[in-house]
Amino acid sequence: MPTLRRIVLVLTAAAMIGACAHGRTPDMPAAPEAGGGQVTIVRNDNLFGWGFSVAAVFDDTPVAHLRAGEHVTFRAAPGLHTVGIFGRGISFAVEANRKYFFLISADDSQAGFDIERLDPTRGEEWAAKTKPSL
Repeated sequence: MPTLRRIVLVLTAAAMIGACAHGRTPDMPAAPEAGGGQVTIVRNDNLFGWGFSVAAVFDDTPVAHLRAGEHVTFRAAPGLHTVGIFGRGISFAVEANRKYFFLISADDSQAGFDIERLDPTRGEEWAAKTKPSL
């Protein structure tokens, strides 16, 4: 019969592994055949929150778990969408053949992270200095 100590140890280890999960999720939006826009979500490489992955959410569905210094890029159909992290999001309209960039950064709020929209120049700079999430 497992002891309470072993049960707590196993649960703690499972929680720590889950917090470190990263990469794209199977719920990545299907790329539109034509006319869609490109969305890039970047997580900065800040020391605060470095050991945890953050769920990047698109239309209320997690599309990737990003570690510090990672980004995810995908195509989205034209129309109104929301991108963010759980509890915080930014609505925006996707137009054909345009690029959209968002930055997730650690902050001192209760959630611990915030998201902001970047202009294309800053977005390209952030994407270039981070690695793609696999």
